[in-house]
Amino acid sequence: MPQLIVRPFVEGEDEPHWIRLFNAYYALYYGEELEPLDEDDVAWMERSPWWKACRVLLAELNGRVVGMVRAYVDKLRVPAKGYIYDLAVEPDLESSDVGKALLEEALAWLREEGAVSVQAYARDNMEARISLYRSEGFRQIRSFSIMRLRREDLRPDVEPCGEVVLKHVDPLGDEDALRTLNALYNEAFSEHFDFRPETLEETRAWFEHEGYEDLVVLAYLGEEPVGYVCATVSKDVAELAFRRGVICSIGVLKPCRRRGIGTALMLEAIRWLWSKGAEVVELGVDDENPTGALAFYARIGFRRAFRSLAFLREL
Repeated sequence: MPQLIVRPFVEGEDEPHWIRLFNAYYALYYGEELEPLDEDDVAWMERSPWWKACRVLLAELNGRVVGMVRAYVDKLRVPAKGYIYDLAVEPDLESSDVGKALLEEALAWLREEGAVSVQAYARDNMEARISLYRSEGFRQIRSFSIMRLRREDLRPDVEPCGEVVLKHVDPLGDEDALRTLNALYNEAFSEHFDFRPETLEETRAWFEHEGYEDLVVLAYLGEEPVGYVCATVSKDVAELAFRRGVICSIGVLKPCRRRGIGTALMLEAIRWLWSKGAEVVELGVDDENPTGALAFYARIGFRRAFRSLAFLREL
Protein backbone atom coordinates (compact mmCIF):
# COMPACT_ATOMS: atom_id res chain seq x y z
CA MET A 1 0.00 0.00 0.00
CA PRO A 2 1.48 3.43 -0.96
CA GLN A 3 2.80 5.36 2.03
CA LEU A 4 2.45 9.15 1.90
CA ILE A 5 4.16 11.31 4.52
CA VAL A 6 4.63 15.07 4.81
CA ARG A 7 7.85 16.24 6.41
CA PRO A 8 9.70 19.54 7.01
CA PHE A 9 12.16 20.87 4.44
CA VAL A 10 15.82 20.42 5.41
CA GLU A 11 17.79 23.51 4.50
CA GLY A 12 21.07 22.65 2.79
CA GLU A 13 19.75 19.28 1.55
CA ASP A 14 16.31 19.64 -0.01
CA GLU A 15 16.83 22.61 -2.34
CA PRO A 16 17.16 20.35 -5.44
CA HIS A 17 13.71 18.88 -4.69
CA TRP A 18 12.22 22.39 -4.47
CA ILE A 19 13.72 23.35 -7.84
CA ARG A 20 12.77 20.09 -9.58
CA LEU A 21 9.18 20.04 -8.36
CA PHE A 22 8.52 23.72 -9.01
CA ASN A 23 9.81 23.56 -12.58
CA ALA A 24 8.04 20.30 -13.47
CA TYR A 25 4.69 21.37 -12.05
CA TYR A 26 4.49 24.96 -13.24
CA ALA A 27 5.71 24.02 -16.73
CA LEU A 28 2.36 22.22 -17.08
CA TYR A 29 0.56 25.56 -16.99
CA TYR A 30 3.12 28.05 -18.28
CA GLY A 31 4.91 25.99 -20.93
CA GLU A 32 7.90 27.75 -22.47
CA GLU A 33 6.78 30.98 -20.77
CA LEU A 34 7.99 29.60 -17.43
CA GLU A 35 11.20 31.19 -16.22
CA PRO A 36 12.74 28.17 -14.47
CA LEU A 37 13.49 28.34 -10.77
CA ASP A 38 17.20 27.86 -10.07
CA GLU A 39 19.70 27.79 -7.22
CA ASP A 40 19.99 31.58 -7.14
CA ASP A 41 16.22 31.92 -6.64
CA VAL A 42 16.16 29.55 -3.68
CA ALA A 43 19.30 31.04 -2.14
CA TRP A 44 17.77 34.52 -2.40
CA MET A 45 14.60 33.37 -0.62
CA GLU A 46 16.62 31.71 2.15
CA ARG A 47 18.47 35.01 2.74
CA SER A 48 15.36 37.17 2.56
CA PRO A 49 13.57 38.76 5.54
CA TRP A 50 10.52 36.57 4.77
CA TRP A 51 12.32 33.24 5.19
CA LYS A 52 12.16 33.13 8.98
CA ALA A 53 8.36 33.32 8.75
CA CYS A 54 8.14 30.50 6.18
CA ARG A 55 7.69 26.76 6.58
CA VAL A 56 8.47 24.56 3.60
CA LEU A 57 6.98 21.07 3.60
CA LEU A 58 7.80 18.11 1.37
CA ALA A 59 5.61 15.12 0.54
CA GLU A 60 7.20 11.69 0.19
CA LEU A 61 5.45 8.78 -1.49
CA ASN A 62 7.15 5.48 -0.74
CA GLY A 63 10.33 7.36 0.11
CA ARG A 64 10.39 9.56 -3.02
CA VAL A 65 9.84 13.32 -2.75
CA VAL A 66 6.82 14.06 -4.95
CA GLY A 67 5.46 17.39 -3.73
CA MET A 68 6.16 20.60 -1.81
CA VAL A 69 4.51 23.71 -0.44
CA ARG A 70 5.79 26.93 1.11
CA ALA A 71 3.61 28.52 3.78
CA TYR A 72 4.25 32.04 5.02
CA VAL A 73 2.74 33.80 8.03
CA ASP A 74 2.76 37.59 7.99
CA LYS A 75 2.79 38.67 11.63
CA LEU A 76 3.29 42.30 10.70
CA ARG A 77 -0.41 42.27 9.90
CA VAL A 78 -2.90 42.54 12.73
CA PRO A 79 -4.35 39.98 12.89
CA ALA A 80 -1.70 37.71 11.37
CA LYS A 81 -2.40 36.36 7.89
CA GLY A 82 -1.11 33.27 6.12
CA TYR A 83 -0.14 32.71 2.50
CA ILE A 84 0.35 29.59 0.40
CA TYR A 85 3.13 29.66 -2.20
CA ASP A 86 4.92 27.18 -4.47
CA LEU A 87 2.43 24.33 -4.00
CA ALA A 88 3.79 21.85 -6.54
CA VAL A 89 3.47 18.11 -7.14
CA GLU A 90 4.86 15.77 -9.74
CA PRO A 91 2.72 16.24 -12.86
CA ASP A 92 1.31 12.71 -12.91
CA LEU A 93 0.13 13.17 -9.31
CA GLU A 94 -1.85 16.36 -9.93
CA SER A 95 -5.16 14.63 -9.21
CA SER A 96 -3.89 12.53 -6.30
CA ASP A 97 -4.06 13.25 -2.56
CA VAL A 98 -0.52 14.65 -2.47
CA GLY A 99 -1.53 18.29 -2.95
CA LYS A 100 -4.36 17.93 -0.45
CA ALA A 101 -2.04 16.47 2.20
CA LEU A 102 0.50 19.27 1.71
CA LEU A 103 -2.15 21.97 1.83
CA GLU A 104 -3.75 20.61 5.00
CA GLU A 105 -0.38 20.40 6.78
CA ALA A 106 0.42 23.96 5.70
CA LEU A 107 -2.94 25.21 6.98
CA ALA A 108 -2.41 23.46 10.31
CA TRP A 109 0.98 25.15 10.73
CA LEU A 110 -0.40 28.56 9.82
CA ARG A 111 -3.18 28.13 12.37
CA GLU A 112 -0.61 27.24 15.05
CA GLU A 113 1.34 30.38 14.14
CA GLY A 114 -1.69 32.55 14.78
CA ALA A 115 -2.95 33.24 11.26
CA VAL A 116 -6.69 33.90 11.20
CA SER A 117 -7.00 33.67 7.41
CA VAL A 118 -5.00 32.23 4.51
CA GLN A 119 -4.60 33.53 0.97
CA ALA A 120 -3.55 31.43 -2.02
CA TYR A 121 -3.18 31.94 -5.76
CA ALA A 122 -3.68 30.00 -8.98
CA ARG A 123 -3.39 30.78 -12.68
CA ASP A 124 -6.79 30.73 -14.34
CA ASN A 125 -5.98 27.53 -16.30
CA MET A 126 -5.11 25.52 -13.15
CA GLU A 127 -8.43 23.71 -12.90
CA ALA A 128 -7.21 20.98 -10.55
CA ARG A 129 -5.56 23.49 -8.20
CA ILE A 130 -8.65 25.70 -8.15
CA SER A 131 -10.80 22.66 -7.39
CA LEU A 132 -8.48 21.70 -4.53
CA TYR A 133 -8.68 25.16 -2.98
CA ARG A 134 -12.46 25.17 -3.15
CA SER A 135 -12.69 21.69 -1.65
CA GLU A 136 -10.61 22.95 1.29
CA GLY A 137 -12.91 25.89 1.99
CA PHE A 138 -11.23 28.64 -0.04
CA ARG A 139 -13.32 31.15 -1.98
CA GLN A 140 -12.17 33.37 -4.82
CA ILE A 141 -11.87 36.99 -3.72
CA ARG A 142 -9.90 38.74 -6.45
CA SER A 143 -8.45 38.44 -9.93
CA PHE A 144 -5.31 39.98 -11.39
CA SER A 145 -4.58 40.49 -15.07
CA ILE A 146 -1.11 39.55 -16.28
CA MET A 147 -0.54 41.93 -19.17
CA ARG A 148 2.13 41.91 -21.86
CA LEU A 149 3.55 44.35 -24.36
CA ARG A 150 5.65 43.71 -27.47
CA ARG A 151 7.43 46.41 -29.47
CA GLU A 152 4.79 46.46 -32.17
CA ASP A 153 2.04 46.96 -29.57
CA LEU A 154 3.36 50.19 -28.06
CA ARG A 155 0.96 52.99 -28.95
CA PRO A 156 2.70 55.80 -30.89
CA ASP A 157 0.43 58.49 -29.45
CA VAL A 158 1.36 57.97 -25.79
CA GLU A 159 2.26 61.35 -24.27
CA PRO A 160 4.43 61.54 -21.11
CA CYS A 161 4.53 64.46 -18.70
CA GLY A 162 6.95 67.14 -19.90
CA GLU A 163 7.72 68.69 -16.52
CA VAL A 164 8.69 65.57 -14.60
CA VAL A 165 12.36 64.79 -13.96
CA LEU A 166 13.33 61.10 -13.90
CA LYS A 167 16.32 59.95 -11.87
CA HIS A 168 17.87 56.48 -12.07
CA VAL A 169 18.93 55.39 -8.58
CA ASP A 170 20.67 52.46 -6.91
CA PRO A 171 18.66 51.46 -3.81
CA LEU A 172 21.43 49.16 -2.60
CA GLY A 173 24.12 51.81 -2.84
CA ASP A 174 22.10 54.87 -1.82
CA GLU A 175 20.24 54.64 1.48
CA ASP A 176 18.36 57.89 0.86
CA ALA A 177 17.06 56.54 -2.46
CA LEU A 178 15.99 53.32 -0.75
CA ARG A 179 14.07 55.26 1.90
CA THR A 180 12.44 57.46 -0.73
CA LEU A 181 11.37 54.41 -2.75
CA ASN A 182 9.99 52.71 0.35
CA ALA A 183 8.01 55.81 1.35
CA LEU A 184 6.63 56.30 -2.18
CA TYR A 185 5.51 52.69 -2.42
CA ASN A 186 3.80 52.75 0.96
CA GLU A 187 1.94 55.97 0.23
CA ALA A 188 1.00 55.15 -3.38
CA PHE A 189 -0.35 51.70 -2.54
CA SER A 190 -2.01 52.42 0.80
CA GLU A 191 -5.51 52.19 -0.73
CA HIS A 192 -4.87 48.92 -2.59
CA PHE A 193 -6.04 45.36 -1.99
CA ASP A 194 -4.12 43.39 0.66
CA PHE A 195 -1.80 46.30 1.43
CA ARG A 196 0.34 46.57 4.50
CA PRO A 197 3.32 48.92 4.79
CA GLU A 198 6.53 47.36 3.53
CA THR A 199 9.54 47.56 5.83
CA LEU A 200 12.81 49.06 4.65
CA GLU A 201 14.44 45.63 4.91
CA GLU A 202 11.77 44.13 2.65
CA THR A 203 12.21 46.86 0.05
CA ARG A 204 15.98 46.31 0.09
CA ALA A 205 15.60 42.55 -0.29
CA TRP A 206 13.84 42.85 -3.67
CA PHE A 207 17.09 44.11 -5.19
CA GLU A 208 19.45 41.58 -3.62
CA HIS A 209 18.71 38.72 -6.04
CA GLU A 210 22.00 38.03 -7.81
CA GLY A 211 20.38 36.51 -10.89
CA TYR A 212 18.58 39.69 -11.98
CA GLU A 213 19.41 43.19 -13.13
CA ASP A 214 17.13 45.90 -11.77
CA LEU A 215 16.04 49.38 -12.77
CA VAL A 216 14.74 51.88 -10.23
CA VAL A 217 13.61 55.31 -11.40
CA LEU A 218 12.25 58.07 -9.18
CA ALA A 219 10.06 60.84 -10.58
CA TYR A 220 10.39 64.41 -9.30
CA LEU A 221 8.32 67.54 -9.69
CA GLY A 222 10.74 70.23 -8.62
CA GLU A 223 12.44 68.87 -5.52
CA GLU A 224 9.60 66.59 -4.51
CA PRO A 225 9.57 62.84 -5.27
CA VAL A 226 6.13 61.95 -6.60
CA GLY A 227 6.46 58.51 -8.18
CA TYR A 228 8.66 55.57 -9.03
CA VAL A 229 9.00 52.51 -11.23
CA CYS A 230 10.93 49.27 -10.63
CA ALA A 231 11.73 46.83 -13.42
CA THR A 232 13.77 43.65 -13.55
CA VAL A 233 15.16 41.20 -16.08
CA SER A 234 17.08 37.95 -15.76
CA LYS A 235 20.79 38.25 -16.43
CA ASP A 236 20.28 35.13 -18.56
CA VAL A 237 17.42 36.62 -20.60
CA ALA A 238 19.19 35.91 -23.91
CA GLU A 239 19.16 32.19 -23.10
CA LEU A 240 15.48 31.97 -22.16
CA ALA A 241 12.85 30.55 -24.50
CA PHE A 242 10.55 33.41 -23.50
CA ARG A 243 12.55 36.62 -23.26
CA ARG A 244 10.57 38.56 -20.71
CA GLY A 245 11.28 41.67 -18.67
CA VAL A 246 8.99 42.62 -15.80
CA ILE A 247 7.72 45.92 -14.48
CA CYS A 248 7.54 44.87 -10.84
CA SER A 249 5.94 47.97 -9.40
CA ILE A 250 4.95 51.47 -10.46
CA GLY A 251 3.28 54.15 -8.36
CA VAL A 252 2.44 57.84 -8.44
CA LEU A 253 1.24 59.77 -5.42
CA LYS A 254 -2.49 60.45 -5.52
CA PRO A 255 -2.37 64.28 -5.86
CA CYS A 256 -0.07 63.93 -8.89
CA ARG A 257 -1.97 61.36 -10.94
CA ARG A 258 -3.53 61.96 -14.38
CA ARG A 259 -0.63 64.23 -15.38
CA GLY A 260 1.44 61.83 -17.50
CA ILE A 261 3.95 61.02 -14.74
CA GLY A 262 3.08 57.32 -14.77
CA THR A 263 3.38 57.34 -18.56
CA ALA A 264 6.87 58.85 -18.38
CA LEU A 265 7.94 56.24 -15.83
CA MET A 266 6.40 53.40 -17.82
CA LEU A 267 8.11 54.39 -21.07
CA GLU A 268 11.45 54.70 -19.29
CA ALA A 269 11.10 51.17 -17.90
CA ILE A 270 9.88 49.67 -21.18
CA ARG A 271 12.80 51.10 -23.15
CA TRP A 272 15.29 49.94 -20.52
CA LEU A 273 13.91 46.38 -20.61
CA TRP A 274 14.11 46.33 -24.40
CA SER A 275 17.71 47.53 -24.22
CA LYS A 276 18.50 44.55 -21.97
CA GLY A 277 17.19 42.03 -24.50
CA ALA A 278 13.60 41.55 -23.34
CA GLU A 279 11.18 40.89 -26.19
CA VAL A 280 8.08 40.99 -24.00
CA VAL A 281 7.36 43.39 -21.13
CA GLU A 282 5.06 41.95 -18.47
CA LEU A 283 3.25 43.32 -15.45
CA GLY A 284 0.42 42.31 -13.14
CA VAL A 285 -2.52 44.48 -12.14
CA ASP A 286 -5.50 44.06 -9.83
CA ASP A 287 -8.64 43.92 -11.96
CA GLU A 288 -10.31 46.17 -9.36
CA ASN A 289 -7.35 48.54 -9.04
CA PRO A 290 -8.78 51.77 -7.58
CA THR A 291 -6.52 54.04 -9.67
CA GLY A 292 -7.75 52.84 -13.06
CA ALA A 293 -4.40 51.24 -13.83
CA LEU A 294 -5.92 48.49 -15.98
CA ALA A 295 -7.20 51.04 -18.51
CA PHE A 296 -3.93 53.00 -18.27
CA TYR A 297 -1.86 49.97 -19.28
CA ALA A 298 -4.26 49.16 -22.10
CA ARG A 299 -3.85 52.70 -23.50
CA ILE A 300 -0.10 52.17 -23.66
CA GLY A 301 -0.63 48.94 -25.61
CA PHE A 302 -0.54 46.17 -22.99
CA ARG A 303 -2.83 43.21 -23.58
CA ARG A 304 -4.09 40.65 -21.07
CA ALA A 305 -2.33 37.27 -21.39
CA PHE A 306 -4.08 35.48 -18.51
CA ARG A 307 -5.42 36.02 -15.01
CA SER A 308 -4.07 35.08 -11.60
CA LEU A 309 -6.84 34.30 -9.12
CA ALA A 310 -6.67 35.00 -5.39
CA PHE A 311 -8.46 32.72 -2.91
CA LEU A 312 -9.11 33.20 0.80
CA ARG A 313 -10.01 30.86 3.64
CA GLU A 314 -10.79 31.85 7.21
CA LEU A 315 -9.16 29.65 9.84
